[in-house]
Amino acid sequence: MKKAFTLIELLVVIAIIAILAAILFPVFAQAKEAAKKTHCVSNTKQTALAAMIYAGDYDDTLPAHDNNGSCLYLGAAPPGTAANPCNWPDWGDLRPPNNLQANYDQGASVMYWGAIEPYHKNGQLSTCPSMGETQWGSLVPIWPSLTGNAIPIGGYQRALHRYYNNTLDQMALNMLVVNYGPVSGVGSGINHNNTRPGAPRGKLGSVAKPADIILGVAESIWDWNGAAMSGRLGNGLVWPSYPNTACVNWWQDGWSLYLHNGKTGAANYADPNRLTNNPNLQGFAVFTFVDGHTKTMKYTQSERCVPLPTGVTWQYTGNPATPGATTYYPHWVPEIDL
Repeated sequence: MKKAFTLIELLVVIAIIAILAAILFPVFAQAKEAAKKTHCVSNTKQTALAAMIYAGDYDDTLPAHDNNGSCLYLGAAPPGTAANPCNWPDWGDLRPPNNLQANYDQGASVMYWGAIEPYHKNGQLSTCPSMGETQWGSLVPIWPSLTGNAIPIGGYQRALHRYYNNTLDQMALNMLVVNYGPVSGVGSGINHNNTRPGAPRGKLGSVAKPADIILGVAESIWDWNGAAMSGRLGNGLVWPSYPNTACVNWWQDGWSLYLHNGKTGAANYADPNRLTNNPNLQGFAVFTFVDGHTKTMKYTQSERCVPLPTGVTWQYTGNPATPGATTYYPHWVPEIDL
């Protein structure tokens, strides 16, 4: 008589395999997500090093984020010539400068990310695996309704992906550190203002504690609506979010990522799309700092708000009439040395 497994034995083995699979599959998913995060940390680190090398070549000054009509941005036009028109490109405005049509490589070097690209020679470094590439083909046709800006000249052009990526990158910059916005004038809040006393405007030597101040965040999102989410549209610039009403803040969320692994402190922005199925990674994000080092931090750590010592205030706008704040974000505000 030939020996063989009985039906009961086969069912027991299958049941054991199913139980093991149910136990191990979540572990595999966590390992995969952790590998993606490691990849993201590596990409962010290389991008930060490229920015540091650029600053070393330009008097310890990081690239400006846009032109804003100044015609002084280093990457916008060949040396000795003015960008035409001066106010393009701008944050969220994908209309290319005129010289982009005649010389694509020159035109694509605009904005912060285009300026540092020659130093790492890889425009994909600022895209993290979990977020995936921006879907420009579906986003550009709806640009005015999505961002409030004019549709790019000529509409969507696949050949301009590099330029699009540099204008609204997924790796967003700390608006309080980089040079963004006009030099003159006053602002109404921390979100669009770089005229406050002590603002470094991209000068590394003016950042009080480079190892503590966030320069950029690896994944950002333009807005939490369906088109921006599904199209993976980056934001380019971010500011502190809204975790604590005791801190000075913009009324909206700062869009400081958490697209996949986090949450926001604002109840009105408690979008379920921000939550992750992996509780071990929830709230983690990849940050790079002004001194070039990169690490992951929890939302509660990166966005924490702390009181300033008695008698110390933070003048968070360029308007002298604006009352100074008595609390601040220690990982975001570059001009305070405590």
